[in-house]
Formats: sequence, C-alpha cells, structure tokens
Amino acid sequence: MRWLVYILLPFSLFSQETYDNCIDIPLQTYQVSYDANKLYYWQISAGEISEISSNSATIQWPDSAGTYILSVWTTRFGCEGDTSYHLVNINNCANIQLYFPSSFTPNKDGINEVYEIKGRDASEIEYMSIYNRWGQRIAESDGNIAWDGKNCQSGVYIVNIFVKNNRFIRTITLIK
Repeated sequence: MRWLVYILLPFSLFSQETYDNCIDIPLQTYQVSYDANKLYYWQISAGEISEISSNSATIQWPDSAGTYILSVWTTRFGCEGDTSYHLVNINNCANIQLYFPSSFTPNKDGINEVYEIKGRDASEIEYMSIYNRWGQRIAESDGNIAWDGKNCQSGVYIVNIFVKNNRFIRTITLIK
C-alpha cells in the first residue's frame, strides 16, 4: 500500500501584537501568504471579523483588556494543513482618564444642571470634595458625586479628588 503525504508549508501572519485601550482600537487587517490550492479558515477568540477573504481578515478587537487569539488554518484535498496562531494583547490604559467640566448652570432648563466628573475612571474616584473661594468645604463624598450647587452662589469653586493614588484639583464655575 502506498501513502501520499502532503506537507503544507507554514505561512506567516503579519500584525501588531499589543494595543493600548486608552483610545478606540482601529480595525486591523491581517494577511497570510496565499496559495490558490488551499482553503483558508479564520477564527478569533473575541471581537468581530468585519471583512474576510481567502488570505486576509479585517478584525475589530474588543475594547477591554485581555489576550485574544487569532488563528488561521488551511485545508487541501480535505486534509487539515498549516495552522497559525497570533496573540493580540490589549493592555489597560496606564493614564487616568477623567473629564472635568469647567462650569455648570443649575437654572432648571434641563442642560448642565449638575457638576459631575466623567470619563472611564470616574467610577474609581475614592474621595471628592468641593470648596468655595474662602476654603470652606461645600460637599464631600467617598466617590464621584453629582453636585447641584444648591444653596451656593454663582462663582468659582474648587474640586479636589483622589483616584488611584493620584490627587487632582480643578476649578468649577457655578453660573446661576
């Protein structure tokens, strides 16, 4: 009895390996060398394949930190051939992401009624306090608060927060 063994030569996958999720990760296109006699199959552990052809795939990776796997394998004459794996690491953002509005207008028009710190790390705020221009504490909390400016005059106030062992001090303008 005679056996025929086909050895499918390895192919390579070209891509960037590490992303930072501080910003939206753009669509990424991955390619492998192409052989018209092979069928190509693509699989990802998370994310979305937005476009696929025989030897390339365009992928939108998730925006959460983790290690994700892209795998591609081939078949020829019904036999499985080469398999290539590629790890994509998405790291947490090293920078704290907070947005401090500079002013708010609690005038009951439904727009900018409260002062609240926004951003990806706003839920991580460990301490927040607000002071008037004479240094008197107006509000205090063990987390992010929505301050309505009630019983306070128009003017400039100071917000002081602690998040992830960092202190931030900003000014707020209350406009009535």
